[in-house]
Formats: sequence, structure tokens, C-alpha cells
Amino acid sequence: MHTLQQLQNALAPLQEGTVIFIDVDDTLITPKSKVFHWASPHRFLIDDLKKNRDKIPNFEEILSHWRLQRETMLVSEEWPKLINTLKEKHPVYALTKMETGPIGAIPSMEQWRYDELTHKGISFTPSFKGEVKSVLKDDLLQPCPITFSHGIFITGSYTKGDVIDIFLETQTPAQIVLIDDREEYLCDVKEACARHGIPFLGIFFKGMELIAGFPDPKVADFQKEHLLTHAEWLEDEKAAEYFLIQSYVQ
Repeated sequence: MHTLQQLQNALAPLQEGTVIFIDVDDTLITPKSKVFHWASPHRFLIDDLKKNRDKIPNFEEILSHWRLQRETMLVSEEWPKLINTLKEKHPVYALTKMETGPIGAIPSMEQWRYDELTHKGISFTPSFKGEVKSVLKDDLLQPCPITFSHGIFITGSYTKGDVIDIFLETQTPAQIVLIDDREEYLCDVKEACARHGIPFLGIFFKGMELIAGFPDPKVADFQKEHLLTHAEWLEDEKAAEYFLIQSYVQ
């Protein structure tokens, strides 16, 4: 599914009592830089850095500065309107796989994510079990707990299926819906719903594929190296300018 019109048609028949979860990164919003566009070979730059975080001494500084400095865009300009329409009939929450608490230069990932989405005109059903903010699971063996803040469930060190398990411990919705750009997360939540006997609708949303643009390979390599060396993210235009200056100097 690529467009919000297709998505709206799929959601139209939902029964009363359905709860909707929507992924954030590359479903609702995405970086503006062509480095992260669908066809880019560098698309998973940040995921790859996370996999090697133990080998990067200042990983948290790099990651937090990238999050703070990157420019983002809506995957579809119609997202805020659609979410507001859905909220008239159903609870609608964000479900994002991300660190919780402080990381690097960001004192609260929960507040940062909330601010990021609010600035894009996106807001969710604000409370869960009567609370606007809560820690849902905190295990000393895991570095980051599962948290809920202003309508946003954040996985921390856990999985999206773990979040749904906790949600269904106290809630019995008629159905769970997850809209996500990654099939593995859809499968994970489907399995969690099956454990609780709750009907599940997973929607594989591929709106990112409609965003045109391909990065200059040499500039993209320069952006990655600059991020790792200086813990600073350069957007495409500035990176191209810096790369050109560097090439002349050399």
C-alpha cells in the first residue's frame, strides 16, 4: 500500500472498539536528505551504526546529534488530517522502535519524539489507562524501558510485540491495527495479538517508495564520514558545498 487514499479505504470498515497503532520513522515522517530515500544504498545508515554501536566510542553523541540536526518531512502531507479523522472513532497511538530516556545530547527521547511529531501537526490519543506518561516495563537486564508519553508508545530495548503484550494485559480491543513500513514488525505484532486471541490487521505501508531522489554517492560517503568524525549531520546542499571545497583543497 503506497497512498493514504488506499490506506483510508482499507481502514473505512473498521469496527467499533478497534485500536490503531502507527509506526513513526519512514511511515509518518522521514529525513529530507536523499541519503535516506528508498532507493539509496545508504538508506539504513543509522541502523547500521546502531548494530556497531559497541565499536563506536561516541555513538550516543553521534546518534543524538543526527536526530537533533536532521531535517524531516512528512511521508504524506495528508497524515495529520487522516489521523485526526481516525481519532474521531478509534484510539490512535504511535508505536515506535527507539531508545527511551536520555541519550547523548537529548535529555528525553520521549519529549524529543513528541516535539518532533507535534511540529509536523501530528498528535495521538493522549492517554493510556488514564495516564499521559508512564513507564510500562523496566528490567534491570535491559538498558531502556518501554514507555508511554502523550500517545506515543516507545519500545526502548524491547520489541513492538512486547509493547502489544503489555497493552493487552489490561485492554481487550475488538481488533488491533498496525500500520508500518517494516514487515518484520508487522509479523511481531501479529504474533503478540495471536497470543492474546485478538484479531489483527497489519498494513504494510510503502509510501516512502513514492519519494523521488537519489543521493550523489561521493557526497553521501562524505556525509557519513563527517557524521562519524565530527558528530555533525550535514544536509545535502551544505554537504555538497563542503565536499566541493574539500575536493579543491586536495
